[in-house]
Amino acid sequence: MKKIGLSLIVILVGFLGFYVWATSGELSSTKDRYVIYNNTDSVEIEKDTLSIMTFNIGYLSGMTNNKAVERSEKLFNDNAKSLLDLLGNESVDILAMQEIDFASSRSFDIDQLELIQREGEFSFGAKAINWDKHYVPFPYWPLPLQYGKIQSGQAIASKFKILTNAIDILEKPIDQPFYYNDFYLDRLIQTSKILVNGRELTVMNIHLEAFSEETRAIHLKVVFEKFKKLASQGPTILLGDFNESLQPLETSLMHPFYKDPNFGHAISIDELSNFGDEHFTFSAEMPKVKIDYIFYSSEFIELLEAKNIRKTKLLSDHLAVMMRFQFKEVNENLSVR
Repeated sequence: MKKIGLSLIVILVGFLGFYVWATSGELSSTKDRYVIYNNTDSVEIEKDTLSIMTFNIGYLSGMTNNKAVERSEKLFNDNAKSLLDLLGNESVDILAMQEIDFASSRSFDIDQLELIQREGEFSFGAKAINWDKHYVPFPYWPLPLQYGKIQSGQAIASKFKILTNAIDILEKPIDQPFYYNDFYLDRLIQTSKILVNGRELTVMNIHLEAFSEETRAIHLKVVFEKFKKLASQGPTILLGDFNESLQPLETSLMHPFYKDPNFGHAISIDELSNFGDEHFTFSAEMPKVKIDYIFYSSEFIELLEAKNIRKTKLLSDHLAVMMRFQFKEVNENLSVR
């Protein structure tokens, strides 16, 4: 009996040791989670017409995202090439990404932001890490296909200089046990200020709760209030993966974002009503819902064109949304000096 009791203690201590190690990460402080990468040798550019894209790239895993399947390094290389081709063809100036890996086991330890910046000729970048774990035991089975070491999150790649980068950490799922949340990612608001044509453009890049509607409602209220405040102060764009469908509008948690008269919408309600299937963003293979959006401060920004990017070669399980815009004329005291 004593041997059995000792064995149980050893197993328990071992399990607790693994649990503490696995749920911890490599980053020593919150400050390490939001970093700016600026190329100081780059030449500043000016453009009258600007372009911005939001894209949940699903860590370049294509339609295999969240599936218990074996993936090859070639899959990620091919999807990276498809993304870079897309960015070049669409002449993207600012790219806001969700589900991007910064050297994770599941994506062959490639820093995807560094790759996109280098190959896509984005001189400036900013990352916001929302998932930093030594080991993530998902998918639950089979064990060899589990994610393992994760360092992932959101990022902005830009042709214009990024001045500041900060994060707001949102509440964990309120309807899940502690051990679920210990392994789970943080949902973030990444807020970056970008110097564009001598003016500050604020970009809010978000990736909200996917599985708990009650928690997502909390997140959306926080995002709404922050965007409302920033949008009243200067050129501001809110974009990302909201994980909330717009249909039906009356009961959708997105309703306040379309109801506020100061919020511009890259894709209007009329467009969604009349041509909804053209603007659905998930899942990429057979899109049935829109959960990826772009909003902007209509007082300071003029929309020129917006569209879904439907031909992505299925490099992600989401489709990208893109907007072309220009700044409205304002008083000189609103310009960056």
